[in-house]
Amino acid sequence: MTTAAHDTQTTATTMTDRPSRRPGFRLLGLARAELTLLLRNRMQLIVAITMPVAIPFLLLPLVNRGVPAETLAGAMGLMIVMALLFVVYYNLLSAYVARRQDLVLKRLRTGEASDATVLASTAVPALTIAVTMILLMGAFSTPMLGLPLPTHPLMIVLGVALGAVVLVPLALVTATMTRTVEAAQVTSLPLMAVLLIGSGAVVPLDLMPEWFGRLVRLIPSSAIVELTRTGWLGVDADGAARTTAQVWGSAIAPTAVLLGWLALGLVLVARTFRWEPRG
Repeated sequence: MTTAAHDTQTTATTMTDRPSRRPGFRLLGLARAELTLLLRNRMQLIVAITMPVAIPFLLLPLVNRGVPAETLAGAMGLMIVMALLFVVYYNLLSAYVARRQDLVLKRLRTGEASDATVLASTAVPALTIAVTMILLMGAFSTPMLGLPLPTHPLMIVLGVALGAVVLVPLALVTATMTRTVEAAQVTSLPLMAVLLIGSGAVVPLDLMPEWFGRLVRLIPSSAIVELTRTGWLGVDADGAARTTAQVWGSAIAPTAVLLGWLALGLVLVARTFRWEPRG
C-alpha cells in the first residue's frame, strides 16, 4: 500500500470514528448550546424553576379544608399539566419561533445534523428542566400536603414522560402558525385553554355531562391527570381500591390517548413545519 493510500485510509477511518459525527454527540452538542441560551433568558428560567416548586403552596388551602386524598392527587395531576404547559410547551414554542425567524434552524439544517436532531436538541433542555422540577414538586408536596407515597410511581413517570414528549410536536405545530415570538402569547392560548379544560382546571370532570366528559378524556391533559391520580393512590376516581392488575389495566386507555396525540403531532410536524421565516 502506498503512503498516499495509507494516509487516505487513515483519514477516512479517523473521520468515521470521530465522536462528534455520531448522531448522539451531535444531539448533545446542540442541546448544550440550547441550554446556554435558555439560561441567558432569565424570565423563562425563573418561570421554569420557581413555578413547579411554588405549586405545592397553592394546594395548601385544599388541605386546610380537609379535601380527600383523591382530590389532592387529582390536583397534583393538574399542577403537573400546568408545569408542563409553561416549562415545555410555551418555552419551546417561543424558542422554535425565535430560532426560525433568526435563521438558526435553517443554518443548522444545512449541517450534518438531521432535521429530527435539530428539532429534538431544542427540546432537550426544556424537557430536562421540566422533569427535574416535577420530581422536586412531588418531593415537596408529599410531606406538605400529607399525601402518601405513590403506590405505583412508574405510572406517574409514564404520564409525565409521555405528556412532556407530546407537548414537543404540539409546540412545533403551533410555531408553524406563529409569525413572531410576541405572537406566541396569542397563538398558544387555544391549545392551552383546551389542555386546561381537559385537566379539570375549568370544570371538574365529574361535574361535566357524560357525553362531554367522554370527549374531554381524549385530551392529553386528562390522560396525564388520570395516570397521576391512579398511580399515586392506586384507586379509581371514586376512591375505590384496585389491584395492581386493575391499576395497570386502567392505564391502557390514557396511555393510548397520549400515544395517539404523539403520533398525530409528529405527522403534522413532518407535513407542515416551516423552516423559513414567516413574512
